[in-house]
Formats: sequence, C-alpha cells, structure tokens
Amino acid sequence: MSNFRFGRNTPKEIDDSITNITPLNTKNSRNSIWRQFEKFCGERKYVFDGNTSTEKLAFILKDWGYNMKKVDGNDYKEAVIKTMWNVTAKQLQELYFNKFGIKFDPFVDLEFKGSRNARDAKRRNLQIQPEKRKTSSSILTLEEYNKILKIYNEDTPDGLQKMFFYVAGLELAGRGCEGVNVTIKHFKEESDNCGLPTGRIEYNCIFSKTAQGGSHKLTDSKWLATNTTDHRICPVRLYKKMLSKRGKHITTDRLFLTPNPAWREPSSVGWFKNSPVGRNERGKWTRTAAEEIGIDIKKKKISNHSLRSTAVSQLAKAGVGEDQLIKITGHANTFSIKPYLQLDGDHHYQMIDKLRANSTAMEESNNKSTNCAPSALVQMSKNIVTTSPSTQTPVNYYNCTIINYNS
Repeated sequence: MSNFRFGRNTPKEIDDSITNITPLNTKNSRNSIWRQFEKFCGERKYVFDGNTSTEKLAFILKDWGYNMKKVDGNDYKEAVIKTMWNVTAKQLQELYFNKFGIKFDPFVDLEFKGSRNARDAKRRNLQIQPEKRKTSSSILTLEEYNKILKIYNEDTPDGLQKMFFYVAGLELAGRGCEGVNVTIKHFKEESDNCGLPTGRIEYNCIFSKTAQGGSHKLTDSKWLATNTTDHRICPVRLYKKMLSKRGKHITTDRLFLTPNPAWREPSSVGWFKNSPVGRNERGKWTRTAAEEIGIDIKKKKISNHSLRSTAVSQLAKAGVGEDQLIKITGHANTFSIKPYLQLDGDHHYQMIDKLRANSTAMEESNNKSTNCAPSALVQMSKNIVTTSPSTQTPVNYYNCTIINYNS
C-alpha cells in the first residue's frame, strides 16, 4: 500500500494525458489548418516573434480571415471559413502565451474586432452563392423511410443491425455521429417497483456532441417504447434480438459490430465479430440505402443525420411544439432546431390551405358586418397563436411514443 495519499504524476505525465484525450481526427485537422496558415504567412512575409505587436497579429488574422483559399484557388464553404479562422486564432493565442508569455484573446479583445468582422464578412459574401452555403441533411419522406426498412432482413446480421439503427435513429432523433460511439451501457431496460420489465428501454448517450466521455449522465434520457401496432419495427424487440446474437466471445461493449461471415442460420448465435463497425463504413449506411431505393444522392444531401432531420420535421408537422422537440433532440434552446425544420410538399400545402381558409373566413366576416372589423393580419395572428403547435398534445409518432421522463 502506498504511503502517499495523493497521486505522484509529474507535470509531463499530466500534459501527456491531456494530449491523449484529444481525438486523433481533431489533432490532424488542427495540424492541417496550421500548415495552411503557415504557407499563407510565408507568401505574405509575415513573421511571428516576441516583437510582433498584437496590432500586427490582428491585421494578419484579418487578412487570413478574408483571403484564405483552397489549394486550387477556390473559396471554401462559408462554414469552413469560420472553423479555420477560429482554429487558427486559438493556436496563435496558445503559441504566443506558451512561447513568449504574451496574452491576448482574439475572440473577445476589441483590438481583434476587425479580424472577426473580416471573417464574418467573408462568410456573408459566400452565403450568396448556393454551392458555398452550409446545407443541412435532407429529410426523408415517410414513403422513402419505409422503403429503406423493407430493404433489410432482420434474420441476417447486417439486416438486423440496420433495422434497429433506422428505427431507433428516427424515434430517438439521434445525431448522425452517435452510432459510432454508442455502447450497450447507454441502454437500460426499465423495471417497475416489483422488478418486472415495463417494456421500455432508457437511452442516455454519454458520448454527446459536446462531451466525449464520462461516467455520469450528460443529457436527459430518452426512451424506446414497445411498438404494439407493428411488431416488425419495434425497437425494443430489435434491440433485445441484437443482444441475443452477440455471442459469448464478444468483449467490446460497442453496440454495432462487424458481421461474422461465418454465421450459419437465423437461429444460431455468434452473428458478429468482436470488433465494432468502422466509423467510415457506418457513416455511409443511410446514404447507401437511399441510393438503393432510387434517391438521387447527388441532388439531395442524405446522411445518417437525415434521420434526425426527418424526426424533427415529421413531429413538427404532426403538431409537436418546439419546446417539446428540444426535449427529444437534446438541444438547449428552440433556436438550435431551426435548421432541422424542413417543409415537404404536403406540409407546405397544409399551411397554404390554412392561410386561404383564414383569408376566406375574414372576407365572409367583413361581408356580414357593417362595423370596422380587425385587419386580416391581426385576425391571422390570433388564429396562428391559438393553433400554435406548442399547445398541441404529444403525438404517438410512427406508432411508437417517445417518452422523456426527465423533462
């Protein structure tokens, strides 16, 4: 037993631990951006040393923010401009503090306001060009979604995993990246006070968008409920079936595993290898399925994130309010779900029908009354308020209610 109560790790060991928790992709991206910035500064003859004033650094970031280009000389997409400028500014800040002991904050200091404005001006100019705008993943219509489900046979390893992925992905409105890190520890079967299963499974994704790991809950839980209407697409049943096919040789707790090519028959066990599905492979699942059912993926941006967009849009269409939607998506505020709200043709026609109905009712009211009636705009505003989605009751979407007990 050690005589020391506290740890004995050296500063170098602590620094190494901090470095090791940074994902490799993040390190590679930061290094790539910094190399491009160094090349830009080399062409401009900019020099970084202890004598370079913060005014000069602000000018350099201003120049970089507006004039960064791809290797082929074309502009980046507007969202990339922000990312590259922010990463560069942060690294420059760290460089000057660590090497010269000089402190400045390019994200707050008034001295760097022009630099930030140049970055934002460049982005606004690029937003005019459709091909340079940031685009959200397109939604799937329910017809397209059902076609995808019919592709797969749950009596095969690949089909079972993808069936659960598409059903749970929609009903949990999960982010496209969650499936890479999701583990069986993120799911917990609910029991009542007598210890009997309720038919619901709690889901809490520890690996959230903003916090990569941890032993405590980082978001409100969401729930998978038994689908009593359509047994085929019941997420609870599909999840339990996946667990039953893992085999005793499985030691990883990752949920989605590489199919075992030696699997024999539907009743057998050991459908999967003891290795997770690769990030790149799983990232293509929805896109590949969409192409298989005939969607033109060159014209329509389809990704795993499309399931999240589809869930939000369909629930909004069904009358679920934004305050309820953020409980499902895990967003902090309603503003964050705006990019997910995409209108399809039917939804648009419904809104136009309501608009025309309001207009007709207003005209009839004016014809019957000799008094000064309120304007159509005022009347429409009243109607819109009284029929706001936020006043509607939660719906049972796709015959499987999404329940949030922590809200």
